[in-house]
Amino acid sequence: MSGRHIVLTGMMGSGKTAVGERLARSLDLPFHDADSLLEAEAGRRITDLFASEGEAYFRALERQIITRLLAEAPGVIATGGGAFVDPENRARLTASSTVVCLLADPETLCDRVRATPDRPLLQGPDPLERLRMLLHVRLPAYAEAHHLLDTSDRTPDEVAEILRRLLAPREPLARRTVRVALGERSYDVLIGSGLMEEAGARLRALGPMGRVAIVTDGNIGPLYGARLEAALRAEGYEATRITVPAGEVSKNLEEAARLYEAFLEARLDRDGAILALGGGVVGDLAGYAAATFLRGIACVQVPTTLLAQVDSSIGGKVGVNLPRGKNLVGAFQQPRLVLVDVACLRSLPLRQVRAGLAEVVKYGVIADAELFAWLEGHVEPLLAVDEEVLAEAVAASCRIKARVVEADEKERGERAVLNFGHTVGHAIEAATGYGRYLHGEAVGLGMLVAAHLSVRLGLCSPALPERLGRLLGHLGLPTRASLCIEDIDSSMSYDKKVKHDINYFVLTKDIGAVTVTRVLDRNALREALALVVGQSAE
Repeated sequence: MSGRHIVLTGMMGSGKTAVGERLARSLDLPFHDADSLLEAEAGRRITDLFASEGEAYFRALERQIITRLLAEAPGVIATGGGAFVDPENRARLTASSTVVCLLADPETLCDRVRATPDRPLLQGPDPLERLRMLLHVRLPAYAEAHHLLDTSDRTPDEVAEILRRLLAPREPLARRTVRVALGERSYDVLIGSGLMEEAGARLRALGPMGRVAIVTDGNIGPLYGARLEAALRAEGYEATRITVPAGEVSKNLEEAARLYEAFLEARLDRDGAILALGGGVVGDLAGYAAATFLRGIACVQVPTTLLAQVDSSIGGKVGVNLPRGKNLVGAFQQPRLVLVDVACLRSLPLRQVRAGLAEVVKYGVIADAELFAWLEGHVEPLLAVDEEVLAEAVAASCRIKARVVEADEKERGERAVLNFGHTVGHAIEAATGYGRYLHGEAVGLGMLVAAHLSVRLGLCSPALPERLGRLLGHLGLPTRASLCIEDIDSSMSYDKKVKHDINYFVLTKDIGAVTVTRVLDRNALREALALVVGQSAE
C-alpha cells in the first residue's frame, strides 16, 4: 500500500474517525477527518449547512475537500458517510487510495450515534428505520471498496489493529483445494481470497451452459451480488439475482416455492445452474431448490459465512425447516463446486465469526486432537479474521468433513458423528424460535451438554467438558443458558436421530474420538442439560 492513501468510509457510527486516528498513529501517517475539515473551512456545522444550503451544496464542498486531500502526501482519511456514494468521489478514491468500508448492523450504528443526535440525515421520529434505509441504499456503493470490515462488537483499537495487519505487505494467500471424492459426484472445495471473481470461469469449466440464478439474501446480496454477477457475465452467462429475506425465517417450504416461480420467470433449464451466495440458510434453501427444481439442476455453493464455509456448504445435505423442527424436509444433492472466499469473512459481525468457529471446534472434538490444540493456540488471530489462519482452519475442517462424507454420503452410519452437539443445538434453536441463538452458539451449548452426558455415562474424563468449555469461552461463545429443560426435551423428540422414540447422541470418548450411541438414562440426560441450558420447570 506504499504511496497510497488509506481511506475509511462507511455509515455514521461505524467508527471511521476513532479507527482512523488509531490507525494513522500506528502507521506514523497524518490523519484527516474530511467532515471536520469541511466544517472548519465553511465556518459552520454540517447540520447548519444542510439546513441553510441543502445537501447538494454540502456534497459539492465535500467533493472539493476530498479532491484536495488526495493531492496531498499519503495519509489516513476518514470520509463522511455519504462521500463514497457519490460516483465522482468513488472513482477518485478507488483509483488513488486503498479504500476500507467499515460496516456495522443498524442497531449498533443507532446505539453509537445516540450520543451525537445532531445528524441531519437522521431527522425524524424513527432514526433506526432511517439508518436501515440509508444502509440499504448505500451498501451497493460501499461494496466497491477494496476491503470490507464489520466493526460490530469490536473496539476501535481492535479494528485498527486488524487493519494494520491487513494493509501490511505480505505474500498472497496460498490457495487450498479439498477434494470430495464421490465418484461421478466428486467436486472440489476451493479455498482462497478473491475467488468470487473466478466464479464464471470455474462454472464454465464444469460444463453448465444455460442461464444461471444467484440466490442470496438481503444482507449479502448488496455486498457481493454485483461482483458475482460480473464474474458470470464476463463468461457470457445470463445471470438473475434472486433475494430472500435474511435469517432462518427464509428456510421454509413457502420460500422454496417462491424460488421455483422465480426460476421459471428466469427461464432456467437443466443446462443452467444455481449459485448459493450467502450463509447456511441460503445454502440449504438454494441447494434444496436446486435438488428439486426440474428434478435436479447444478448447484454451486459460494458460502460467505464461516459456518457455511466449514460445514453446511459441503456434503450435499440441503433442506428446509418445519415449525416442529429443523431440517425435517430435505435431500442429499452434492454441489458441483464450493468456492470459499475467506476475504468475505471480514464483513461478518464478530458474533457470526465466533459462531462459525464453534463448528471448527466440533471437528477437533470428533476427529482431530491436533486441530483442537491448534485452535487453543490461535484464538486471537482467528477472532482478528487473519486470512491465513482462517484459511487453515477452513481447510482442516473441510478435509475432515470430506473424509466423513466420502465414507458415508447418505448418513447411514459414520456421518452421524458430524452431528456432535446438534441434537441439543437444534432443540435449543427450535425451542427459542430460531431467533435467540445463532446456529453455532446453539451447537456450542449442545457440545457441552453432550460432553457432560459423556462423563455421566462413564465415557470420558470430567476434564474434557472443562477443556471444551474453556476453548468455547475464549472464543466468546456462550457456555451457559437459562432455558426450560422440558422445552428442550420436547424439541429433541423431533430430531432426525430419534429411532423408536429413543434419542441417539454423538458422545465423546476423548478429544478427537466420539461414538454414536442411544441414551436410555433419562436422568443422566436431564442432569447434563441442567448443567448447561437451565433447570427443570418442576
